[in-house]
Amino acid sequence: MTFEHEKNYEPFPELAVHNINGLRFYEAPNGKKYPSITTVLGKQPGKQKGLQQWRERIGEEAARIISGKAARRGTAFHHICEDYINNQDIEEHKGKNFLSWCMFNELKPILNDTIDKVVLQETSMFSDTYKVAGRCDFIGVYDNKLAVVDFKTTTTPKKEEWIEDYFIQCSAYAAMFEEHTGMAVDDIVIMMVAEDGSIQIYEKKTKDYLDKLEGMMEKFYEDLNL
Repeated sequence: MTFEHEKNYEPFPELAVHNINGLRFYEAPNGKKYPSITTVLGKQPGKQKGLQQWRERIGEEAARIISGKAARRGTAFHHICEDYINNQDIEEHKGKNFLSWCMFNELKPILNDTIDKVVLQETSMFSDTYKVAGRCDFIGVYDNKLAVVDFKTTTTPKKEEWIEDYFIQCSAYAAMFEEHTGMAVDDIVIMMVAEDGSIQIYEKKTKDYLDKLEGMMEKFYEDLNL
Protein backbone atom coordinates (compact mmCIF):
# COMPACT_ATOMS: atom_id res chain seq x y z
CA MET A 1 0.00 0.00 0.00
CA THR A 2 1.30 3.45 -0.97
CA PHE A 3 -0.38 6.58 0.32
CA GLU A 4 -0.61 9.70 -1.82
CA HIS A 5 0.65 12.90 -0.18
CA GLU A 6 -0.61 16.34 -1.18
CA LYS A 7 0.27 19.57 0.61
CA ASN A 8 -1.13 22.45 -1.42
CA TYR A 9 -0.78 25.06 1.32
CA GLU A 10 1.95 27.19 2.86
CA PRO A 11 4.05 25.15 5.31
CA PHE A 12 3.21 25.60 8.97
CA PRO A 13 5.87 27.48 10.94
CA GLU A 14 7.87 25.68 13.60
CA LEU A 15 6.53 26.50 17.05
CA ALA A 16 8.77 26.74 20.10
CA VAL A 17 7.51 24.85 23.15
CA HIS A 18 7.59 26.38 26.65
CA ASN A 19 6.83 24.98 30.08
CA ILE A 20 5.06 27.68 32.08
CA ASN A 21 4.12 26.75 35.66
CA GLY A 22 4.07 23.10 34.67
CA LEU A 23 1.83 23.71 31.65
CA ARG A 24 2.79 23.25 27.98
CA PHE A 25 2.56 26.34 25.79
CA TYR A 26 3.47 26.87 22.13
CA GLU A 27 4.93 30.14 20.91
CA ALA A 28 3.39 31.45 17.69
CA PRO A 29 5.48 33.42 15.16
CA ASN A 30 3.96 36.66 16.49
CA GLY A 31 5.39 35.88 19.93
CA LYS A 32 2.07 34.99 21.54
CA LYS A 33 2.08 31.88 23.71
CA TYR A 34 -0.91 29.57 23.51
CA PRO A 35 -1.58 26.51 25.68
CA SER A 36 -1.57 23.03 24.21
CA ILE A 37 -5.08 21.71 23.69
CA THR A 38 -4.12 18.59 25.65
CA THR A 39 -3.02 20.82 28.53
CA VAL A 40 -6.36 22.63 28.45
CA LEU A 41 -8.31 19.38 28.41
CA GLY A 42 -6.22 17.98 31.24
CA LYS A 43 -7.03 21.00 33.43
CA GLN A 44 -10.78 20.39 33.32
CA PRO A 45 -12.10 19.94 36.89
CA GLY A 46 -13.90 16.66 36.12
CA LYS A 47 -10.80 15.20 34.50
CA GLN A 48 -8.53 16.08 37.40
CA LYS A 49 -11.00 14.78 39.98
CA GLY A 50 -11.45 11.49 38.13
CA LEU A 51 -7.71 10.93 37.83
CA GLN A 52 -7.16 11.69 41.49
CA GLN A 53 -9.90 9.26 42.54
CA TRP A 54 -8.38 6.58 40.31
CA ARG A 55 -4.93 7.12 41.84
CA GLU A 56 -6.32 6.91 45.36
CA ARG A 57 -8.24 3.74 44.49
CA ILE A 58 -5.31 1.75 43.05
CA GLY A 59 -2.40 3.47 44.79
CA GLU A 60 0.25 5.87 43.52
CA GLU A 61 2.79 3.21 42.57
CA ALA A 62 0.32 1.17 40.53
CA ALA A 63 -0.97 4.35 38.88
CA ARG A 64 2.58 5.34 37.92
CA ILE A 65 3.27 1.94 36.36
CA ILE A 66 -0.01 1.84 34.43
CA SER A 67 0.36 5.42 33.20
CA GLY A 68 3.93 4.77 32.06
CA LYS A 69 2.92 1.65 30.16
CA ALA A 70 0.04 3.48 28.46
CA ALA A 71 2.29 6.37 27.47
CA ARG A 72 4.91 4.05 25.94
CA ARG A 73 2.23 2.05 24.14
CA GLY A 74 0.63 5.18 22.70
CA THR A 75 3.91 6.77 21.63
CA ALA A 76 5.09 3.61 19.87
CA PHE A 77 1.71 3.18 18.17
CA HIS A 78 1.80 6.75 16.85
CA HIS A 79 5.32 6.27 15.48
CA ILE A 80 4.24 3.14 13.60
CA CYS A 81 1.16 4.89 12.17
CA GLU A 82 3.24 7.88 11.11
CA ASP A 83 5.89 5.81 9.37
CA TYR A 84 3.34 3.58 7.66
CA ILE A 85 1.36 6.51 6.27
CA ASN A 86 4.66 8.07 5.16
CA ASN A 87 5.26 4.93 3.07
CA GLN A 88 8.28 3.92 5.16
CA ASP A 89 9.42 0.47 6.23
CA ILE A 90 7.87 -0.30 9.62
CA GLU A 91 9.46 -3.70 10.35
CA GLU A 92 11.95 -2.16 12.78
CA HIS A 93 9.08 -1.24 15.11
CA LYS A 94 8.19 -4.89 15.69
CA GLY A 95 11.04 -5.41 18.13
CA LYS A 96 10.62 -2.10 19.95
CA ASN A 97 7.10 -2.44 21.34
CA PHE A 98 5.45 -5.69 20.31
CA LEU A 99 2.09 -4.82 21.86
CA SER A 100 1.86 -1.58 19.87
CA TRP A 101 2.96 -3.47 16.75
CA CYS A 102 0.14 -5.99 17.19
CA MET A 103 -2.41 -3.24 17.86
CA PHE A 104 -1.30 -1.39 14.73
CA ASN A 105 -1.71 -4.51 12.62
CA GLU A 106 -5.34 -4.69 13.71
CA LEU A 107 -5.85 -1.14 12.42
CA LYS A 108 -3.77 -1.49 9.26
CA PRO A 109 -6.52 -2.90 6.97
CA ILE A 110 -8.83 -0.05 7.97
CA LEU A 111 -6.16 2.54 7.17
CA ASN A 112 -5.68 0.90 3.77
CA ASP A 113 -9.42 1.01 3.07
CA THR A 114 -10.24 4.50 4.32
CA ILE A 115 -7.24 6.81 3.89
CA ASP A 116 -7.28 8.21 0.36
CA LYS A 117 -4.75 11.04 0.68
CA VAL A 118 -2.36 12.51 3.26
CA VAL A 119 -2.54 16.28 3.69
CA LEU A 120 -0.78 16.82 7.05
CA GLN A 121 1.02 14.69 9.63
CA GLU A 122 2.45 15.29 13.10
CA THR A 123 2.41 19.06 12.75
CA SER A 124 2.24 21.79 15.38
CA MET A 125 -0.44 24.42 14.74
CA PHE A 126 -2.17 27.26 16.54
CA SER A 127 -5.33 29.34 16.44
CA ASP A 128 -5.44 33.05 17.14
CA THR A 129 -9.23 32.82 17.25
CA TYR A 130 -9.38 30.26 20.05
CA LYS A 131 -5.96 31.12 21.52
CA VAL A 132 -4.86 27.50 21.60
CA ALA A 133 -2.21 25.34 19.94
CA GLY A 134 -1.33 21.69 19.59
CA ARG A 135 0.26 18.94 17.55
CA CYS A 136 -2.06 17.14 15.14
CA ASP A 137 -1.63 13.45 14.22
CA PHE A 138 -3.15 13.52 10.78
CA ILE A 139 -5.35 15.45 8.38
CA GLY A 140 -6.24 13.87 5.08
CA VAL A 141 -8.93 12.53 2.82
CA TYR A 142 -10.83 9.86 4.74
CA ASP A 143 -13.62 8.11 2.85
CA ASN A 144 -13.61 10.95 0.30
CA LYS A 145 -13.90 13.67 2.98
CA LEU A 146 -11.22 15.98 4.37
CA ALA A 147 -10.95 15.03 8.02
CA VAL A 148 -8.85 15.26 11.15
CA VAL A 149 -7.98 11.69 12.14
CA ASP A 150 -6.63 10.96 15.61
CA PHE A 151 -5.07 7.61 16.47
CA LYS A 152 -5.68 6.41 20.02
CA THR A 153 -4.79 3.35 22.06
CA THR A 154 -6.60 2.12 25.13
CA THR A 155 -6.29 -0.74 27.59
CA THR A 156 -9.98 -1.63 27.17
CA PRO A 157 -12.69 -0.24 24.88
CA LYS A 158 -14.19 3.10 25.91
CA LYS A 159 -17.79 4.29 25.86
CA GLU A 160 -18.46 7.26 23.60
CA GLU A 161 -19.59 9.44 26.50
CA TRP A 162 -16.15 9.00 28.09
CA ILE A 163 -14.22 10.49 25.19
CA GLU A 164 -15.84 13.82 24.36
CA ASP A 165 -12.44 15.38 25.05
CA TYR A 166 -11.12 13.58 21.96
CA PHE A 167 -13.77 15.22 19.78
CA ILE A 168 -13.07 18.66 21.21
CA GLN A 169 -9.33 18.12 20.67
CA CYS A 170 -9.86 17.24 17.01
CA SER A 171 -12.22 20.17 16.46
CA ALA A 172 -9.42 22.43 17.73
CA TYR A 173 -7.01 20.96 15.18
CA ALA A 174 -9.59 21.50 12.43
CA ALA A 175 -9.97 25.14 13.45
CA MET A 176 -6.19 25.65 13.52
CA PHE A 177 -5.80 24.11 10.08
CA GLU A 178 -8.57 26.19 8.50
CA GLU A 179 -7.20 29.39 10.03
CA HIS A 180 -3.81 28.78 8.41
CA THR A 181 -4.87 27.31 5.06
CA GLY A 182 -8.41 28.52 4.43
CA MET A 183 -9.41 24.88 3.92
CA ALA A 184 -12.40 23.84 6.02
CA VAL A 185 -12.19 20.47 7.75
CA ASP A 186 -15.77 19.48 8.51
CA ASP A 187 -15.15 15.96 9.77
CA ILE A 188 -13.26 14.44 12.67
CA VAL A 189 -12.47 10.75 13.14
CA ILE A 190 -11.19 8.87 16.17
CA MET A 191 -9.57 5.49 15.49
CA MET A 192 -9.06 3.71 18.79
CA VAL A 193 -7.48 0.28 19.27
CA ALA A 194 -7.69 -1.66 22.54
CA GLU A 195 -5.12 -4.15 23.80
CA ASP A 196 -7.47 -7.04 22.97
CA GLY A 197 -7.40 -5.94 19.32
CA SER A 198 -10.90 -4.49 19.23
CA ILE A 199 -11.31 -1.29 17.22
CA GLN A 200 -13.67 1.62 17.76
CA ILE A 201 -14.14 4.29 15.11
CA TYR A 202 -16.07 7.46 15.86
CA GLU A 203 -16.97 9.96 13.12
CA LYS A 204 -18.16 13.42 14.17
CA LYS A 205 -18.66 16.92 12.77
CA THR A 206 -16.23 19.69 13.70
CA LYS A 207 -18.99 22.29 14.11
CA ASP A 208 -20.66 20.30 16.88
CA TYR A 209 -17.73 20.87 19.25
CA LEU A 210 -16.49 24.39 18.50
CA ASP A 211 -18.82 26.05 21.03
CA LYS A 212 -17.55 23.67 23.70
CA LEU A 213 -13.98 24.46 22.69
CA GLU A 214 -14.65 28.19 22.95
CA GLY A 215 -16.21 27.85 26.41
CA MET A 216 -13.35 25.66 27.58
CA MET A 217 -10.77 28.19 26.42
CA GLU A 218 -12.57 31.06 28.13
CA LYS A 219 -12.65 29.11 31.40
CA PHE A 220 -8.97 28.15 31.06
CA TYR A 221 -7.86 31.78 30.70
CA GLU A 222 -10.16 32.93 33.50
CA ASP A 223 -8.66 30.37 35.86
CA LEU A 224 -5.12 31.44 34.91
CA ASN A 225 -6.08 35.11 35.15
CA LEU A 226 -4.51 35.74 31.71
